[in-house]
Amino acid sequence: MNGTLSAHDASDVDQNALRFELDPTTMAQAEAPVMVMRRDGQPLFANKNAMGFADGIREGLFPEIVALTERALETPGGVVELLTFEVQRGTATLELTALPMRDDYILLLPRDVSMDRNLREALIDSRQRYRDIVEVSSAFAWETDESGKFVFVSPRGAMDYKAQALLGRMPTDFMIEKTDQDAEQIFKTRRDVRDMPIWFYRANGSSACLSVSATPIVNRDGQWSGARGLAHDITEQRQHESEIANARNRDRLITYIVRAMRDEIDPTEVLRNAASASSRALACAACVIFRPDSDSGDMVEVASQGEDALKKHAADILNALPADTDNQEIARDDYWIKIRRCHYHHRVNGAVAFLFDRHHPLPNDGERAIMDDVADQIGIAIEQADNHDRIVTLSRTDGMTGLLNRRAFFDELKRRYARLIHEPSPASLMYVDMDNFKLVNDIHGHQRGDEAILRLSQLLQENTRPGDLVARLGGDEFVIWLDGADRNAAENRAKDLISASAILRSFSGSEDRPLGISLGIAVHETNETENIDDLVQRADDTMYFIKKHGKGSYAIAEPVGAHAPTRTD
Repeated sequence: MNGTLSAHDASDVDQNALRFELDPTTMAQAEAPVMVMRRDGQPLFANKNAMGFADGIREGLFPEIVALTERALETPGGVVELLTFEVQRGTATLELTALPMRDDYILLLPRDVSMDRNLREALIDSRQRYRDIVEVSSAFAWETDESGKFVFVSPRGAMDYKAQALLGRMPTDFMIEKTDQDAEQIFKTRRDVRDMPIWFYRANGSSACLSVSATPIVNRDGQWSGARGLAHDITEQRQHESEIANARNRDRLITYIVRAMRDEIDPTEVLRNAASASSRALACAACVIFRPDSDSGDMVEVASQGEDALKKHAADILNALPADTDNQEIARDDYWIKIRRCHYHHRVNGAVAFLFDRHHPLPNDGERAIMDDVADQIGIAIEQADNHDRIVTLSRTDGMTGLLNRRAFFDELKRRYARLIHEPSPASLMYVDMDNFKLVNDIHGHQRGDEAILRLSQLLQENTRPGDLVARLGGDEFVIWLDGADRNAAENRAKDLISASAILRSFSGSEDRPLGISLGIAVHETNETENIDDLVQRADDTMYFIKKHGKGSYAIAEPVGAHAPTRTD
């Protein structure tokens, strides 16, 4: 079969080269489909691999072929077109090469490119899909070169930086910990890395925590050429985790303090435990708890954990704190100090100070919340301590006079008397009884009698030293313990009391039976070995002796072994 080859500039081509023979046998045996078409678009020849296509053309299934053959005859060099046809299994895409031949014949070479086209379209779709995912994802996609610099980043940028601000920069330029070798190497990784948390600076200077995953890039030669990966902003997650951890830590600390308050009987120990637990939980250099002094009302330290020098800092700041200020944070010397007043039922009843070394990171909001919770619990503990002290005071003091009661007096007397055994020293026990007191109640009433008792209690306190013990045993009976008082000192004190008791006459029920006092005294000498019960008995016997032999005076018991006390007018 003769054929022709058309060219754009055939005049410059050897005319002999324009004529060649197409061997029908070779065409029939060719693996590729080969067809020869007439001008009217009908097949003239088709090899075995083109038979199906030729039959379809004859049946009119592919009308596009007619137009293709006409264009091929009119186009020097022929045409190459992609045509898509509906077939039984879906669609098929053929690449048709149509070359003009002699006598208006066309050489048609069809090639099924459906798979290639489908793969290409799938690849395009896949790339578009990943591009869309990257663009809409909150993750930050990145790629670095061999030097570790960003060569690709998500179009939206990251950490409030625009993409252009990141390209060509080292990741370490944005890291908070620039010396973190592990964090730096993830952007030059030679192995897969998953979910490494790294802290960066945002464009506005705030902190951001990114969870970074990376995989190495290998070029066609198998050589490492960089890394690529994704980074998710987990700042809020980290903050939430931190808040949960702080809440758990706060609950653990408060639970410890509440348990200490519940299990510990002594409220002072409760406060010490609170200071110790707070210091450990918050990693502070010192924790100091203050409570108002019962007399002056000034805040005084009642429990602490830490160095004494630090406690003084806290006390100075607290004393200078305005009365209307409940919370203050201040830096002094090398320390950061937070002072928080404690309340109970809206009433200030103490304060707590937390001291941190200035090199220690400043407490975050969660840690500050812990301090506030601790202060609230300490306020409750201080109230418990106040109540405990009130109960102790009530159990040890006489409700009317405020003097020690019988039980408290003899408990303390035993302690002091035992000390005399190891540290020999004189001391005196003095019983005081009011004379003609019943007549005061009978004539003037019990209220006047109570006033007389109160006046005597004041008189006894005015005529004794702060270290002496003064107690009301009950009714109109009182007792005094004079440390270091020998016989002469006891007698002088008795004289002073008798003289001062003249003021009680104004309470008398009648002039011939005036209100006064009688005193029975027992002296403990340094060389005596009598027990405390014998000493008390001698003083009591002496009191009854003076009441029997005349009132308004005092008597001193004879030394151990003597028979009767000595009355002194």
